Amino acid sequence: MEMNKYEGQERRKFKRLRVDFVVNFNVHKPIEVVMKIGNKEIDAVMTDLSEGGMALIADYDIPTSTILSMRFTLFNPLALEDDRVRKLEVIGEVRYNALLQKEEHRLGILFTHIHESDRKAIASFVRFTRK
Repeated sequence: MEMNKYEGQERRKFKRLRVDFVVNFNVHKPIEVVMKIGNKEIDAVMTDLSEGGMALIADYDIPTSTILSMRFTLFNPLALEDDRVRKLEVIGEVRYNALLQKEEHRLGILFTHIHESDRKAIASFVRFTRK
């Protein structure tokens, strides 16, 4: 299903980059969602990324305000040798949930806990990949 392009004023603080990464996540809060999904790790596809958050496509209807713990690997061929492959673990809050197709949801995630070095690695990745 094709998503409508947003035509209002851009409110994002950080530039986003379209990506296609696998993200593993667990639900932390609220307990009702943890119980509904089970205490298991879930895979989703990251569709865009910024130093402030990401968008995921998931097969679960996860309500806004849900807290997620997420893990993904950032591949940045333009980075210094030690930072080309970086495993990140972040915590974020679901800020929106849009139904795309039956059982498929686009989740907008705001990072609430991220190491400063990881935020800088994402910022560098977005900046240099956009060129």
